[in-house]
Amino acid sequence: MRRAVWALLLIPSLASADTFGGFSGVDRPYLVNADKVCTPLKIEGSAATGAPTCEKATSDIIARLSFKPPLIQSGTKATFAATAAGNTLTVTRKQAGTPVLTWNAPDKIKVVDVYADQYETRIAVTFTIRRAGKEVTDVIAFDLGQGAATTKPVDPNPPTTPPPTTPTPPADPKLTKAIEAARKAPKGAKAITAWRAVLAIDVGNSEAQFRIAQAQMGAKQPADALATLTTLAGSSKPDAIEWLIEARFDAAFANLRADPKFRTAVGLDKKGTSNYERLMGFGGQWEQTGTPCDKPEIRFTTNRDRTFKLRVKTVCQGSVFDSPFKGTWRIDGNHIVLTLPNKGKQVTAADEAGCEFQGAGDEDALRCQIGRDIEFTVLPTRR
Repeated sequence: MRRAVWALLLIPSLASADTFGGFSGVDRPYLVNADKVCTPLKIEGSAATGAPTCEKATSDIIARLSFKPPLIQSGTKATFAATAAGNTLTVTRKQAGTPVLTWNAPDKIKVVDVYADQYETRIAVTFTIRRAGKEVTDVIAFDLGQGAATTKPVDPNPPTTPPPTTPTPPADPKLTKAIEAARKAPKGAKAITAWRAVLAIDVGNSEAQFRIAQAQMGAKQPADALATLTTLAGSSKPDAIEWLIEARFDAAFANLRADPKFRTAVGLDKKGTSNYERLMGFGGQWEQTGTPCDKPEIRFTTNRDRTFKLRVKTVCQGSVFDSPFKGTWRIDGNHIVLTLPNKGKQVTAADEAGCEFQGAGDEDALRCQIGRDIEFTVLPTRR
């Protein structure tokens, strides 16, 4: 009886071998062949039972579900592995060897490939099985649940770090006045003198060292500018990295950009270690390449003054929707929190959205979710 039920459930796949088409980027389903949308099996007590529910879908539904190429689980970077013993499929976490799930097929099977989505919350396995006297390839997928990922899905409403219990000391009025005067000083020698007056009050002031190096480049003193930046690179000031990153792309230092000493001082060739450097290290410019009717084009720019601009552009069947956003950002633990204020209204937690860093080969990707409607993963734009 059980074999008869399975045969009825799997009749649509009798005609030919199935191929796995990827996981939806906006919902839980997966794609089999080019037109069959299936619901992955839920895991209960480390086991899955039954057969998936699949339906033929039109091209517009498939486009709306935005199926993404899966990550094949092979080699040293694989998270999951699958084995078959008779008709029992077992999926484990490869490194630890810990079981994830078991599932029983209607007959003996042989594993072909294992896939996972980019957040490791869904697993698909292709396998061979004999049906109607012939060996065919089938696809089965499992839903581990949103909270089961090795790389957890981004929280659209990230937790907020409570304010420090010790109040921030008030700014030194003499320092504030000196900085304001230095920012208004003419270029050249007068600017250097004004910023050195800032250093006399606040030894190692990061902005002062950056501005002095800028002025030295303007005065055609590249060796002095490089020495100033090197001193800034050795600073223990928390904001020193912000000004070093600013120097990476400032036009004043264009003639030094190929100098190995300059690149070392400003960290141009090293991988970011702090979340600030990971976010701003390439100038704060991020992008996602769009595809018509599938994935929007994203241009996301973060600035040192903690403001950002976001442009979401979708193109489909001749229609173009271009949506700009702007607001402020802050670092909160491992989150980058975006605040999108509504004009004339007080900002609340409902106006905040979360981004998280994720690995993308040898570089960082930034995945953001803004409400329920906008989700994207951007890569840094190298200038």
